[in-house]
Amino acid sequence: MEFKSEVSILKPFSPSILFTKLPQVIVDDFNKDCSDIANNKKKKTDWSGELAGRTKEEYLISDDVLIKYKNFFIQLMARLIFPEEQEYKDNVLGNKFTMGIFSGWYVRSYDGDFNPKHHHTGCQMSCVGFLKLPEDMEEIWKEEDKDHSPFAGYLQFYHGNMGLTCNNNIKVKPRVGDFYLFPASLEHQVYPFRSKFKNYEPQGERRSFSINLVYSNNELTENITKSINRLEEK
Repeated sequence: MEFKSEVSILKPFSPSILFTKLPQVIVDDFNKDCSDIANNKKKKTDWSGELAGRTKEEYLISDDVLIKYKNFFIQLMARLIFPEEQEYKDNVLGNKFTMGIFSGWYVRSYDGDFNPKHHHTGCQMSCVGFLKLPEDMEEIWKEEDKDHSPFAGYLQFYHGNMGLTCNNNIKVKPRVGDFYLFPASLEHQVYPFRSKFKNYEPQGERRSFSINLVYSNNELTENITKSINRLEEK
């Protein structure tokens, strides 16, 4: 299945961040998969022990859903790595790189949940896609706006040091369907929120997903393999 989406490459500091809007069918399928897992209609694999988040529910995305949309996410990763058209054609269409999905999981956050500053390991790229927000999220932000900048439920990226004319962070307001792809080494965190819908009430859920992606240079991998083989032959 193929989708066409307009993408933007954001460069608030050195590392590039790709932003796009997810096709509605992906939002719907991911939400259904997440709900089916939560209701034990599909296999549930608790992934919270592998993650930094202080959230109540984090579990793996079903394999069938990842496989269905694998090429969509890989194509976005390729566009971030090779934003220039000719570079994209030479490296991606020229099969100089192998790309794939390493892991993917849902994050169901409720009142008070948060994700401390962290980065991802064992991969080159990671991402976040927003699937659901509490019904009173806009009210929360409006209330925060009265005396200070909103933070509730926000995602924030960090890189480098703050200085004159040099920003070291970017704060992202979550919107359903928004998708951000970024280097796995880029530090980020998610702020808690206080919803009037408490605990596990569906209206008070902030739902997102993350996928870790990997890529390798085919020529480099081949040369390394040849070098290892030569050493073993000796």
